[in-house]
Amino acid sequence: MEYMSNHTLDTFKELLLEGLCDSDVLPRALEMVNAHCGAETTQLISVSDATFILDSAVEGTVDRDLFQNEQEYLAVNPRTRILASREIGRIIRDHEVADEETVATNAAYQELLIPAGVGQFAGTVLASDDSTVVALAIARPRDDGPFSDDSIARFSQMVRAAIPVTHLAGRIVSRQETSLLDMFGRQACVAILHKSGTVVRQSEQFEKLLASGVVRTDGLGRLDLLSDESNRDLALTLRGQSNAIGGRFSFARLRPECTYICSVTPVPPIGHFGARSGHAVLFIDKLTSVKSLDRNLLRQTYSLTSAECDVCERLYASQTVAEIATARAVATSTVKTLLKSIMQKMVVNRQAEIVIKSSRFAFDSGMSVPVQTNAGDKPYG
Repeated sequence: MEYMSNHTLDTFKELLLEGLCDSDVLPRALEMVNAHCGAETTQLISVSDATFILDSAVEGTVDRDLFQNEQEYLAVNPRTRILASREIGRIIRDHEVADEETVATNAAYQELLIPAGVGQFAGTVLASDDSTVVALAIARPRDDGPFSDDSIARFSQMVRAAIPVTHLAGRIVSRQETSLLDMFGRQACVAILHKSGTVVRQSEQFEKLLASGVVRTDGLGRLDLLSDESNRDLALTLRGQSNAIGGRFSFARLRPECTYICSVTPVPPIGHFGARSGHAVLFIDKLTSVKSLDRNLLRQTYSLTSAECDVCERLYASQTVAEIATARAVATSTVKTLLKSIMQKMVVNRQAEIVIKSSRFAFDSGMSVPVQTNAGDKPYG
């Protein structure tokens, strides 16, 4: 067997280190893997908790349009066993994760892997931490047969060269992330988010916000603002217009003093090696001044009646349905009818979402009409 020269391996390591931080350079490193390992396709992939693709770069002959569905098939792809094992450096081939019956019946093989031209496979984990796995794999069409022992031996050489490089790149990225957060100061409530919404790194104040339950992360590590409307706003700012990340929005909890302004801004690529990557900084700032709603804006925006505006104000001020009924001198059923009408006009399903949408029209108390008891108002305005 012909081993690769030290010069070739050094060149590969240099390209890989640069490519792990620059998607324009990485293809050259992956092309070297194809050339020296008898592969037609090489993939570098970063996965969160073995269930969500953070980044993926593929070089070689592969149906790229079809391969965009990789995330869809991840849950049923037998090859993800190498990710779950987190065993760094051990090369696993197809016959170790799937027998002929699995290949013939598994949706990932039949609908994605074989049609995309990556029916034969060998791969390994390069790096792993508490939440993320980085793996390297080579592949070729099913009809070409398994990789030879010589090809696997050369792949093993490149893997041994890649492991310390991947570790070093991870340390560089970690320092970049830490430095970025430090720029905002110790008291800043700030986090670095992947464009999928996954929290990559957060400040101490942001950790406290998570611990308090104001926001949370889901099973995939993605930020959840506990409101469909707010989560849509977050997703829009992370995707941006024409992929231009950035934006500003607010969200609120059920007390007027718990309104937050979220500012999203793009940052230079961090550990950006594939087409799926992209990062942003999310800055959450709590509004501390007392706010009240602007009735005129509410009425104009949602065509609310005077009574409905009054209910919105009281709900925003943390009054319960019973308290609102008492203040307005009406039955609780009347308040519930008003709430139903408000939900229809605002196109929401929960009282909390009324507060969230109303909070967009909250200003300093001196700038809007204060809450008053309008016993003389008719129940329907």
